[in-house]
Amino acid sequence: MIATLSTTALSIPAPSVDWNSTLNDPHALASLLRKRKLLGYGAFGVVYEVAGAAVKIGCVDENEPIIQQWVYETHALALPVWAHKLDAILPRVVTREVCPRHGYPSDLWTPTSVNCHCGEALAALVMPVAEMPDMLEVVDDGDSIFQTVYDVVYNKFGVSLDLHSRNMISLQGRLLVCDFGDVNSKLVELW
Repeated sequence: MIATLSTTALSIPAPSVDWNSTLNDPHALASLLRKRKLLGYGAFGVVYEVAGAAVKIGCVDENEPIIQQWVYETHALALPVWAHKLDAILPRVVTREVCPRHGYPSDLWTPTSVNCHCGEALAALVMPVAEMPDMLEVVDDGDSIFQTVYDVVYNKFGVSLDLHSRNMISLQGRLLVCDFGDVNSKLVELW
């Protein structure tokens, strides 16, 4: 099956929290993060469910939310970005969980190959919560969707995405791409 660019908008209700204000208010953010639920983690960040939203915390390049929002608006193959902050002040317990040296482990790192980020302000990206996709759907349609998104992002932004099955999610029965980080970003070198 060949994927086509879908421009049919997703029907996503507005968030219940004013995330732009919350990301700028360390006390309000800390209060919400007390009830966080781990959704997943990768080499460069952790995604939590917080107050009905997915909050990615960690190494989030300044272009990542721009690219993700563009793919959402122009091709409906990504989640919308509800808010983003490059240097959110977070509770120390959260920065430790997100820290690539002390937190959730990635098999890409050794303790000496990454910097400690415990206690640092980190980037946060807020979007709707999605589900893990049906793997048969990923096998059937994933490669063509990845190739389409890879091509349009490369042509528009000059960014080569690191696409694999773990970077695919599902919302309202539609396969979507997630993780628009640029692995060649200078920020990645600091991780």
